[in-house]
Amino acid sequence: MSNRENRDFEFIPVLTQEDEQLLDEALSQLFSYISTDGPVWRTTAQRQRLVRDEKKSHLVVRRSSRTVGAISWRPGQTPGYFVLSISSSDDEAWSSQLVEESIGTAVSLLTRSSEVKRVELLVPTYSEVLIEYLTTCDYFEVEGVLRNRFFIDGKYWPAAICCANLAEFPSVGRREPGDRQELLAALRKKTLEDLTSAHDDTSWRT
Repeated sequence: MSNRENRDFEFIPVLTQEDEQLLDEALSQLFSYISTDGPVWRTTAQRQRLVRDEKKSHLVVRRSSRTVGAISWRPGQTPGYFVLSISSSDDEAWSSQLVEESIGTAVSLLTRSSEVKRVELLVPTYSEVLIEYLTTCDYFEVEGVLRNRFFIDGKYWPAAICCANLAEFPSVGRREPGDRQELLAALRKKTLEDLTSAHDDTSWRT
């Protein structure tokens, strides 16, 4: 089974401009009980800065051919430390199972491509789906609580500071031979897009 498909789910690493458009959809929702940044108003320019941030990596999550969100990660200041975040553009589509499989796929990609010592996730305590994920899986340990971290529905809510128990994560996302070709094709496409963009830039300046 392809790592981009699991039942009716798709997990798409953001590599091409087409993927970036899907990521922009995932970041466009203002109000979400799933997104770990809380309720955030992002302009088009702000979303594009996030999409093009070279320090961040993204995995678009789709269900039944609809973009429902994304898992993103960025390195911390200490080598080997990473911070996960979840963005939702369709809260109704998310379940603890989808959170589990999405984060599992993201962590698998992360650990295959980087030396990882610690992965953190900040979970809003008003999110029933994320709290269910934390309490039914052994993949994260709650290390502390930040008081009044989020303001939503007219009140302040705390957030749980969680650290991934990397040894407990299953070996998800192992690539089949066909997946390698799929990834290489996507990388070639991205390279051609970058070269074309650079050429257009040079032509414009001359």
